[in-house]
Amino acid sequence: MSPLAAIEWDKIGQLLWAAPLAGLAVSITYSLMIVGYARADEGRRNGGHSVTTMAYTLLALLSTVAFLSVVAYGVIIIVKK
Repeated sequence: MSPLAAIEWDKIGQLLWAAPLAGLAVSITYSLMIVGYARADEGRRNGGHSVTTMAYTLLALLSTVAFLSVVAYGVIIIVKK
């Protein structure tokens, strides 16, 4: 049996689309989390409870939940394999 026959090509195909997608999900959610917390903190320092500050706080919270969900899903996949 040749070494190329032992390779599971369908698994490599899945890796070629799943890895970049996971990397994008992690980086986008983390970036949104940083922007949300930074802008919400800046809004609070500048005077308080405007709609913009509330929107950035909501963005920070939602992106934190999304980030933790993506990371937890990745850990679950790694542990199952």
